[in-house]
Amino acid sequence: MTMLSKFEGDWPAISALLDEALNLSPTSRKAWLEGLIGEHAAHRETLRMLLAHQAEVETDDFLDTLPRLFPAEGPADTPLPFDGLLPGSSVGAYRLITEIGRGGMGTVWLAERADGLMNRRVALKLPRIVWGGSLAERMDREREILGTLEHEHIARLYDAGVDAQGRPFLAMEHVDGLPIDAYCRAHALSVRERVALLLQVMAAVGHAHSRLVVHRDLKPSNILVTPDGSVKLLDFGIAKLLEGDSTERTALTELSGRALTLDYASPEQIRGDPLGTPSDVYSMGVVAYEVLAGARPYRLKRGSAAELEEVIAAAEIPLASSIGSAAGAIGVTGSSGPSGTTGASGAGTPDASADRALRRQLRGDLDAILNHALKKSPTDRYPTMEAFAQDLRRWMDGEPVQARPDGLAYRMAKLVRRHRLPVTAGAIATLALIGGASVALWQAHQAGLQTQRAQAEAATARAVQGFLEGVFRANTADQADPAKARDTTARELLDRGADRINAELKDAPAARLRLLTVLASMYQDLGLNEREVDLQRQRLTVAREWHGPTSDEAVLAMTALANALALNTKRDEATALLKEATALLDARQDSTSPTRLQVEIGQASLNRRAEPVLAMAFAERALAIARRGDSKADLLLVLHILGDAALYDRSFERAQAAYAEAVQLCEANPPLGAGELSLLYEFLGHSQRALNRYAEAETSMRKGVEAEVARNANAVRVAETQTHLAIFLNLGGRFRDALTALAPAWRWSGTAPADLPQRRWVRMWQARALANYGQTQAALAVSSDDVAVLDKPHPVDGMDEQVLTDRALALTSLGRLAEAQTLLERQRQATPAGKPPGRLYSLALRRWQVASGQAREALAGLQAQRAARKVPPAPAASEPVTEQAESAWLELNAGHLEVAEAQARQALAAIVSRGNADYQRDNQAIATLVLGQALLRQRKAEAAAPLLRDAVRLHRQLYDPALSLALADAIEALAQTERALRNDAEANRLLEQVRAIRAAQRKPVELP
Repeated sequence: MTMLSKFEGDWPAISALLDEALNLSPTSRKAWLEGLIGEHAAHRETLRMLLAHQAEVETDDFLDTLPRLFPAEGPADTPLPFDGLLPGSSVGAYRLITEIGRGGMGTVWLAERADGLMNRRVALKLPRIVWGGSLAERMDREREILGTLEHEHIARLYDAGVDAQGRPFLAMEHVDGLPIDAYCRAHALSVRERVALLLQVMAAVGHAHSRLVVHRDLKPSNILVTPDGSVKLLDFGIAKLLEGDSTERTALTELSGRALTLDYASPEQIRGDPLGTPSDVYSMGVVAYEVLAGARPYRLKRGSAAELEEVIAAAEIPLASSIGSAAGAIGVTGSSGPSGTTGASGAGTPDASADRALRRQLRGDLDAILNHALKKSPTDRYPTMEAFAQDLRRWMDGEPVQARPDGLAYRMAKLVRRHRLPVTAGAIATLALIGGASVALWQAHQAGLQTQRAQAEAATARAVQGFLEGVFRANTADQADPAKARDTTARELLDRGADRINAELKDAPAARLRLLTVLASMYQDLGLNEREVDLQRQRLTVAREWHGPTSDEAVLAMTALANALALNTKRDEATALLKEATALLDARQDSTSPTRLQVEIGQASLNRRAEPVLAMAFAERALAIARRGDSKADLLLVLHILGDAALYDRSFERAQAAYAEAVQLCEANPPLGAGELSLLYEFLGHSQRALNRYAEAETSMRKGVEAEVARNANAVRVAETQTHLAIFLNLGGRFRDALTALAPAWRWSGTAPADLPQRRWVRMWQARALANYGQTQAALAVSSDDVAVLDKPHPVDGMDEQVLTDRALALTSLGRLAEAQTLLERQRQATPAGKPPGRLYSLALRRWQVASGQAREALAGLQAQRAARKVPPAPAASEPVTEQAESAWLELNAGHLEVAEAQARQALAAIVSRGNADYQRDNQAIATLVLGQALLRQRKAEAAAPLLRDAVRLHRQLYDPALSLALADAIEALAQTERALRNDAEANRLLEQVRAIRAAQRKPVELP
C-alpha cells in the first residue's frame, strides 16, 4: 500500500491543507499545525507526517541560478557536504547559531560573522551538493555584480563563497517577517492596502531590472513583510543576470527535483526559452492575483516537462473577480483549495457580503491589469515592471488604466469618481448637461495624447529590452563556442553593447539615447572614464539631432559630458560645455527647472576643489531648486557637494551643516545614500573636529564605521572606514583606542593581497599607532615588508614618504640615528626642487636633530617653517596646542628654560580653556613634562616634583607601561627631581623602572 492510499477518503481536505502548509516557511509550520481546530484538527498528525516526509524530498530553489550542480558521488547514505553541522560550527567566516530552514537541496541557518571584522547576523544558505570547479570564480563575479542591488525592499546578498573544505555558501540578509499572502490574511488588509504592498515589491523588482538582474522565482514565500509593514524581497542575490541564456529542459528534472516553483513560473520558463524581464512580470502577475483574489489563477500538476508545457500553454486564466474570496482578500481566516475554493479554518464560513464587495473591487480595472500581466506571450504583457506598477498606481488614483480600452464612457466614469463632491443629484445632473460635451472632448484629447505617449514609451522599452537581451545572449550556451561564451566578462559584454548601439538602433533614437545614458553610467561605475566620455559624446550628438540643439535633453547631455570630462582631468572643455548649457537656459529665462538644477550641480562639482567659493555659490543655487523638487537623490548630491566645497574653503560651520543635513536625509531614506552614508559621517566628523567639537566628531566617525559594516560585506571599504576612525583617535592622542579601532582592519590586512593599496595603508597606520603607543619594535616589524622599505618597484601612491619617515621616527627614538639619517636623506633627495618638505618629514628631522645634539637647529627649522606660513615664529595662545607643546619641548632642549616654561604653561591653559582635554592627553603629557623639566633645570625642584609626578601619571595612562620610551623619559625626569630633593631610595627605584623599559624595548619582536 502506498503512503497516500490510506488517506484516500480524506485526501481532498488533506491536500488543500498541505498546499497551505507548504506555502509557509518550515519554521512557521509547527505553529500552523498546532493552530488547526475543528474538523481540520483531525488531520494534524497526518499533516505532520507528510510534512516530515516532504522535508526529506522537497527541493529548495535557492541554488537555481548558480553554476551547474553535480550530485555527490558515492552511495546514497554517504554524508553530504553540510551534514552533521551543529550550532557553533563554522562555515567560512560565519558561525552557525540555529537552523531556520531545511529542504532536499540544502539548509538555511541563522549565522553571524566570526572573523571579528563586523558583527552581523545573516541567513546562511548551505547546499547539500558538490559543485563544479568554476564555482569560486562565478560566485565572486555574481557577488560583485549583485552586490549593487541596494534597495530598501530587497534583502541583500552579503557574501557568497567556498569555505576551506570546498563547501559553497551564500550569506543573505536575515529578515523577520511573514510571506506577503500570510501577512495580508493576518492583518485583514483591504484591497488598496494589498496593492500598496505589491507596489513595494514592484519597485524592488524594477530596481533590479534596471541593473540587468532578473529574479526568476517571484512567489509569496520569497516576499516577506516585516512587522512595520515594509516588504523585503528575498533571493535576489541568487538570481541570474539578464543574459538571455536558455533554461534547458533537463533543469526541470535534474537532481530528482525542480529548481523553480511551477505555480508561479512563466510559460517561457516552463518551455526553457531565454528569460528576460517579462518572465518576472508574469510571475509578479501570479503573485498579485493570489494576494488580491485569495487564490492562484491555476494549480499545475507535477507531471513531466511535456505535460507541464501543455498545461500552461492551454490553461485559461479566469478573471480574478470570478474566484475572489473574502477569506483571501479581506482577512477572513480560510484556506484556498486547489480549485480556488475556500474552506473554513477555525473562523467559520466567509461572509457573503464581504465576498461580493471583494468581487466588485476586482471587477473591471484590476481584472484587466492582472489579465494583461498574465498574457501567454511576453510581447503581449506589460513591457516593464514599472509599466505594471504604473497601471496599479493609476487604479489607486482613480485614473484610466492602460490595460482597459480607452472608451469615452470609461474615461468619463473615471473623471466623475476622481472628483466626487458633496452636491445634490440635481446639481450633478445640471453639470452633466451643461459641461458634458466639453469634458468629453477634452478627455478624448487627453486620452489621445496619453495613448501616444504610452505607445512611444512601450516601443522604446521593447527596443531597449530586445537590444539588451541580444547583447547578453552572447554569454549563453547557444554559441559556437559555449565555453568561451560563458567566460565572457561583464566588461566585454558592456563593450559589445556599446559598439552595437549605433548600428542596431539607428532607427530608434529614443532607445539609443536611453541606452547611451545607461551604459555611460555603467562605465563610470567600473571606473572606465575614457569609455564613459566616448558614450557621453555620442549621447550629446543624438540628443541634439533628435530633440534639438537647445532642448532640455541636449543641455542634460552637455552636463553629463562635462562631468565625465572633469573626471578625466579635461577641466577646460568641461567648463566650456557648462557655460554653453548655462547660456541656453539663461536665454529662455529658466532658473528653476530640473534641467537648471543639473547644470548648477555640474558647475558646483567642477569647482568644489579648485574654486570652492564659486562652487559654494553654485551649490547654494542648486540647493534652493532641489528643495522645491521631489528628488531626494538630487538634494543629497547637492548637500554633499556643498559640504565638500565648504570644507575646502575652511568654512567649517557651513560644511558641518551641509553634511549633517545629508546624513539626516540618508538616515530617513535608507536606500537613498547607503553607499555614501559612511563617507558623509566621516566628512561630518572632519568638520566637527575642525570646529573643536571632538566628542561630536568621534560619534560621527563611529557611526560611519557602523553604517559601512551594516551596508555590505565589502571588507576593503569596511577596513578603510575603520582606519579613518583609528586615524582620528590617533590624532587625538588616544593611541590605545586607535589600536583597538584598527584591530579588525589589521586582521584583514593579514589575508589581503600584498599589492592592494588599501592593505599598505592599513599597515602604515598600524605601524604609526604602535609607535605612538610606545611599541616601537613592533612598529618597525609591521613596516619591514613594505615595498618602499624593500625598495621594490611599485605604483606611485603617496605613501612612500610616510612609511619611511615613520620608520625614521621609530629608529630615532631607539637611538639608531645613522639608520634614521639614511632614510631622511633618501626622502630629502626624493623631494622635487622648490617643493617644501612635508609636515611629517619636518617633524622627524627635528626629532633626529634633537637626538643628535642639534636642538637649536631643530628650533630654527620650526620657526622658519612657521615664518613661511606667515605666522609668528612663536606659537600664539590661539594656535594649535600641538604646535605650542612641540615648540615648548624644542625651547627646553635648546636651553631656553624660561621660554619653555612660558610656552608649556600656555599650552596647558589652552587645553583647559578649549574643553577637549580627552583629545589632548598627549599634548597635556608633553607640556606637563616640559614644564616640570624647565622648573627642575632652573633649580626649582620643589615646584617641579608635583608636575613631574603628574606627567608620569599621564604617560602611564597614554602609553604602553612596559615599553614606552616616552614614559621612561618622564620617569627619569622624576627620578632626577627626587634625587635633587634627596629622596635617593625613591630615585633609585624609579631609575630601575627606566632601565627595565629600555631593556624591553631593545628586544626585536615578531608579528603573528
